[in-house]
Amino acid sequence: MSLPRNALRSPFDPEMRDYVQVLVDEQDALVDRMELYAKERDFPIIGRDAGRWLELLTKMIGAKRVLEIGAGFGYSAFFFARGVGPDGHVRGIERNDYEILGFEVLFAGHPLADRIAIEAGEGRDVLGEEAEWDVIFVDAEKEEYAELLALAVPRLRPGGLVLFDNALWGGRVVEDAADSATEGVQRFNEALFAHPELDAHILPAGDGLAVGRKRG
Repeated sequence: MSLPRNALRSPFDPEMRDYVQVLVDEQDALVDRMELYAKERDFPIIGRDAGRWLELLTKMIGAKRVLEIGAGFGYSAFFFARGVGPDGHVRGIERNDYEILGFEVLFAGHPLADRIAIEAGEGRDVLGEEAEWDVIFVDAEKEEYAELLALAVPRLRPGGLVLFDNALWGGRVVEDAADSATEGVQRFNEALFAHPELDAHILPAGDGLAVGRKRG
């Protein structure tokens, strides 16, 4: 989810964000189509700066198996798919069938489509499966973040990454929680940094990209 429209503050000065975007010469027209699709529907996406971090972090640990919870129509999956390379795979979980249809239409005929599968389901159910992942990315309901973190860490390989979007929640994390979503993000952040199996930090990308590396 992108920076909320009612954000109190930005973690990254807009002029500096624009400067970085100019440096990033995005060659794939699918990114433009997905961003236009999101704008037309007022659908929140992580944006290119956070997307590039997803891709880079994936490459840095040599990840080949990525699980995404709250996949939407595949915007984040695009960057993960580039990160895992031709022999990697991205599995997306999405509650809304309409978003899955959007993914199928947008990615039709694109070479990265073979690396991505987005299916209907619940994140907690998938995290209950006996599977090991290199990267787990979560962009779901904020009230569920702390629960999903607890379920995700056992499914990571040693050295694997757990990533959560909206860790700064438009700056609302520094205020007294006035709603369940803000309280959920605050509770998640505390759990992330206190987790005994993780080294963690929050990158000032998008609306705050939380990164936890599993020790071992």
